[in-house]
Parts: sequence; structure tokens; C-alpha cells
Amino acid sequence: MANQGPSYGFSREVRNKMASKYDEYLEEDLREWIAKTSDCQIMSEKTFQSWLKDGRVLCFLIEKLQPDLLKKGMPHETMLNPFRCMENINAFLDAIKLMGVPEPSLCTTADLYDGSGMSQVQTCLLALVDVAISKDLTETDIGIRIPKKQTKEWSESQLKAGDTIIGLQAGTNKYASQSGMTAYGSSRPAYDRKYSSQK
Repeated sequence: MANQGPSYGFSREVRNKMASKYDEYLEEDLREWIAKTSDCQIMSEKTFQSWLKDGRVLCFLIEKLQPDLLKKGMPHETMLNPFRCMENINAFLDAIKLMGVPEPSLCTTADLYDGSGMSQVQTCLLALVDVAISKDLTETDIGIRIPKKQTKEWSESQLKAGDTIIGLQAGTNKYASQSGMTAYGSSRPAYDRKYSSQK
């Protein structure tokens, strides 16, 4: 996949649309947060994708946030062939899924390794920031605190009380009657006779 040639037609449109969603300012914020949290050096001469591509920085990030979630022996740091790099990225993705990052926010290994879906990588990392803030694992300005789920307990009498209420959207037929209605197909007496005689 790394040797893909240029794309044409619909594939090119999709790739351009995905690239347009990429946020340069968010990249800088994420780069700083990752470096500060993982104690890794910011490689400003490298692109964001090439800095994260081997998966080591991401694994160091998880080790600092919640070390018990990483697979044993991760990250691979020696002999970083493509397979080992993808293994590192995959270990990171498995760990953040266990942390509570929702499935739709996750990126794929190929999104990062090939650089084909960097906007989704940003979404994934931003979701990780939100989860980390919510669990008090980090402090930063780029994410939001996810509110805790609140459940309501209703008593049996409260549940039964709701059965007697008719919602206003349901309407009512309390005052409905059929007075003034005529049978289907019959004419209206006075009005129709008056105008039919004039024709």
C-alpha cells in the first residue's frame, strides 16, 4: 500500500476531500500534547505522519497514560521493518479502545502508516485526549471532558402516572362529532341547487 500511484476520478476526489479536512493548527496542538505527555522529543523537521509512523511515540504515550493496557513487549524499538511498525500502531489502537475511545473515532493502522487518512488519525487522537481528560490522566486545553452517564431511577407509581397523561401532540377527539357531515357522494342541498339551476 505504501507504493500506491496517483489516484484518478472518484478516488482522487475522496482523497482530496479527506485531505481538506486535515487541520494544521490541531496538528501542532496534538504534537505538543503527545510530546509533553509521552516525554518524547518533538521532531519538528519530520511531518506529523512520519513522526508517528513507526508507532513507538504512540506506545510511549499509552505507557504514560495507562501502562497496564499495552501488550507485553511493546513497542518494538529495534529492526523497525514495516510489519513491526504496524504492530506498534495496532497495539496502540487496541489499548485506546480498552481505555474507552469510541469505535467510530478510531483510525486504522493503514491510515497512519500510509498517511492515507491523517484526518481520521487526528480525530482518533483528539478522542483519546477527551478520554484522558475525563479520566483525569492529563490536563490540556485541546480536548473536552466527557460527562459521566447519568441513569434515572423511576418508582412504579411514577411510571404508572405517565400512562394517564395524553401528550399534546397526540391531540384529542373529546369534542369531535359528525354533525354537519353528509354521506359520501351526496350533494350539499341549498348551495348546489341554487348554482345548478343557473347553468
